[in-house]
Amino acid sequence: MGDERLQLGRAPKERAAKRPRKPEYEYGEDDNAFQRYLIRRRAKRTAKKARLAAMTRGKRVTRRFLIGGTWLLGFIALGMVSLIVLYVMFTDVKRPDQIALPQVVTIQYSDGTTLARIGSENRTVIKLAQVPQHVRWAVLAAEDRNFYSEPGVSIKGTVRAALSDVTGGDTQGGSGITQQYVKNAYLSSERTLTRKIKELMIALKLSRNYSKNQILEYYLNTVYFGRGAYGIEAAARAFFGEHVEQLTVAQGALLAGLLRAPSYYDPANNPGPARERWQYVVDGLVSTKHLTATQAAALTFPNTKHPRDAALQPTGWKALLVQQVLTDLARGEHKPESEVEKQAYLQGLTIRTTINRKAQDAALAAVKDNFGNLTKQQRDLKGALVAVNPKDGAVVAYYGGTGPGVKGPDGLVNYNDWAGGNGAAHPAGSAFKPYVLATALSQTLKKTKHVPHLAVDSDVPGDQCKKIEGTKICNDPSDSGYASSNIKLALAMKYSLNTTFDWLASKVGPSSVASTAHAMGVAKTLPNGQKSLQNAKGETTFGIGIGDYSVTPLDQAAGYATLASDGKTHPPYLVSQATSSDGTAVYRHDSAGSQAIDKKVANDVTLTMEPIAGFSDVALDGGRQSAAKTGTAGVSPKSLQNSDAWMVGFTPQVSSAVWIGTGYRKPIKDANGNPMYGRELPGQIWKDFMDRYLSGKPNLPLPTKQLIAANGGTPTPSSSATPTKTKTSEAPSPTFSISSGFPTPSSSSPTPTPSTSTPTHSPSPSPSTSTSCGGLLDPCNSGGAGGGGGGGGGGP
Repeated sequence: MGDERLQLGRAPKERAAKRPRKPEYEYGEDDNAFQRYLIRRRAKRTAKKARLAAMTRGKRVTRRFLIGGTWLLGFIALGMVSLIVLYVMFTDVKRPDQIALPQVVTIQYSDGTTLARIGSENRTVIKLAQVPQHVRWAVLAAEDRNFYSEPGVSIKGTVRAALSDVTGGDTQGGSGITQQYVKNAYLSSERTLTRKIKELMIALKLSRNYSKNQILEYYLNTVYFGRGAYGIEAAARAFFGEHVEQLTVAQGALLAGLLRAPSYYDPANNPGPARERWQYVVDGLVSTKHLTATQAAALTFPNTKHPRDAALQPTGWKALLVQQVLTDLARGEHKPESEVEKQAYLQGLTIRTTINRKAQDAALAAVKDNFGNLTKQQRDLKGALVAVNPKDGAVVAYYGGTGPGVKGPDGLVNYNDWAGGNGAAHPAGSAFKPYVLATALSQTLKKTKHVPHLAVDSDVPGDQCKKIEGTKICNDPSDSGYASSNIKLALAMKYSLNTTFDWLASKVGPSSVASTAHAMGVAKTLPNGQKSLQNAKGETTFGIGIGDYSVTPLDQAAGYATLASDGKTHPPYLVSQATSSDGTAVYRHDSAGSQAIDKKVANDVTLTMEPIAGFSDVALDGGRQSAAKTGTAGVSPKSLQNSDAWMVGFTPQVSSAVWIGTGYRKPIKDANGNPMYGRELPGQIWKDFMDRYLSGKPNLPLPTKQLIAANGGTPTPSSSATPTKTKTSEAPSPTFSISSGFPTPSSSSPTPTPSTSTPTHSPSPSPSTSTSCGGLLDPCNSGGAGGGGGGGGGGP
C-alpha cells in the first residue's frame, strides 16, 4: 500500500548534491603559522581552479568581464575623487560677487513712472533679506528640500540629474540648489559628463567657503523663471507686476514651480500642468512644516499678468532718448560713455530723468499731428523738438526723430538723433540772431571800446543788399518790403533782416558773438566732436550773424532758456539721479547756474522777440506772451531754396526749439511746393507743443520796457529825436514801440521835423522816412511776405 501511494504520488526530487565541505588542510606537526597560511592558500587556489574548470566557457567569459569592469570603475572613481580633491584644494574659483550679472536698467520719467527698460537680460539683483521667508521655502520645497541639512553636493540629486541628462529630462530640479547655481553662474547648459564633473567640483568649493544663505541669495538672482526674467525680482515683476517683497504665499509657490521647466509650467502656456506643479509646491510646504494643511487648503491659484514682449531694446524715439540719457549720465560722471553704460547694467541702475510726461506727450502729439498731413514731396522731411526748463536747465521734452525700428514718412528707418546726437547739428539761420544782439547790447553796457554802442531803438542799416567785408549780402526777396537803409534795430530783428545782422556781427566781432552764444548755452563741441561756431580753419566769420554755423535743437533750447531766466544759464541735463538695484545712490545732478549775460541784456533781447510769434501767425493760445525767433538756412549762397527751418521760442516756464530738414543740404518744401520757412511747419509744431504743455499754467509776463540806452545807461522817457516846435503843432514826437515801431501819423497830425543833431550813440546815417512806418499793421513798403527767408543762410 505504501509502495502504491508512492507510485501514485509525485516522484520525490532527488536531493541536491551537498555543497562540498571546505577542504581540510593537512598541516605538519612542525608547521609554523606562515607555513600553514601557504598551505591554505594553495588549497584554495586548487579548489578555485576546479570550480572554474567545471564552468562553461560562457560563464568564464562573463566572470572575467565583470571582474575587469569592476576594477575599471574603481580606477575611474578613484580618479574622479582625486581630481575633485585637487581641484578644490588648488584651483582658484571666482567668488560669486566677482561674476558679472547683467541687470536691467530702468529709465524713468521725472515723476518716477517707467519710460523704458534696457538690457541684455531682464534681471534686478536683490538681497536675500528682501525675499520673504515663505518665498524662500517655496523655492526649496520645489527644488531642494534638504538644502539646509545636506552638504553642498547632493549625491542623490546628482544621480537624478545625471539620469535626466542621459534621458533628456528636465533641465532644472535634478541637482540641488548649489549645483544649479554653479551651472547657471559658472557653466553652460550642455549635458555632458565633463560639465557635470566641473559642476561637482565648483559646488564643493563654494559650499566650503559660503554659507547656505549666501548661496541661496546667489541662486535666486541668477536662475531663470521664464518670460525673459532672470532672478526672483524680475520674475515677480513679469508675472505679477509686484516687487518680490509683496509676493504672497500662493504667488511664491507659483514662481517656485516654474523653475523645473519655465515655459512649460507658465500658466499662460499650460494652465493644467501649471496648477498641478503649483499644488506640488504647496504640498511640499506642508510636508516640510512651513505651512499647515489648513493654510494650504485656503490658498487659491494666483492670477498672473498677460505675457508681453520681453524685449529690452526700445525702438523709435525712445531708443534715441535712452542713448542721450546714457550720454548725459557719462557727462555728469566725467567718465567714458562705454564705461558708464557697462556699469549701469552691472549695477542695475534706475535712472530718473528730467523728462516731464505731459511735456513729452505734447511734443509727440505736436509732431504726429503736423507730420500726418505731409504731401508726397515732403515725405523726406525729418524733425526734432527739445524743451528746457529755464529755471534749472532740465530737459522736459526730447524728440530726436523716428528712430530705430520705426519707419518715417518716407517709409525708411532712420537711426539719426536730430535733436542732440550725431547728425543733429545744422545751420541755425536767423534763429541765431538773438545771440548777435545780446553781444552788441553787452558791449554797450560795458562801454567796450572800438565797437558801436547800440540799443534796441538805435538806427542801423537794413538795406536789401549790402557789401560787408567785401562780400555782397542780401535779404531774402520776400523781405524787400521791410528793407531800409536806416531801420530800428528792434524792427530788424522782427523782420529778420540779414544785412543788419551780418553787419552787426562784423562790427561787434564774430568771435565775440560765438563767445556769447557759448556762454548762453550753445555747446562748444558738436556731437561729432568738432568745435562749434567755427569753420574748418578754426575761424569764425561775420556769417555767424545770420546763423551760418551749425547748432543743435538742444543748443537752441538751452540758449534761449538763458534769455527766459534773466540772463542766467543752466547747462541742459537729462538725468536728475541714478540708484543701483540695492538702493544705493550712485549719481545726483548738482549744477548751479551762472550769469551768462546781464539781466538788462536778456530783458532787451527778449523785448525785440516778443512780437515775432504773432507776426509769424503762430501766436500762442489765450493771448499767452512768448518771445521767439524763426530761422531758415539756404541750400547754398546762390540758391533761393532752404535746407533747414527753425522755430525757437520761450515763455518764463519753458524754452523749446523745433528743427525741420532732410538731414542734408537739400531743398525743403511747404505743402504748395514752395521753399519752407520757419513760421510754417516748424512754427506750427512749436505752437502746438507750447499750447498743449502750457495748458492750465499761468500766463506769466515778459519784459515790457527797454532797459539799456545807447550810452549804456537807462533810457529816458522822452524821444531821442526832439521835434522843432512850429505854429501849427505842439504835438510831441511819436514814441517808439518794440512791437510796432513808430506809429504812422494820422492825416490830421502834422509830421514832426527831426532834429538836425546826429545822436552820438548811433553810427548809422540820419533817420530816413522809414521812421514814420514799419508797424505790424502798416509795414514800410507793404508787399513782403512776413517772416521771409534766408537766402544764403539767414532768414526767419
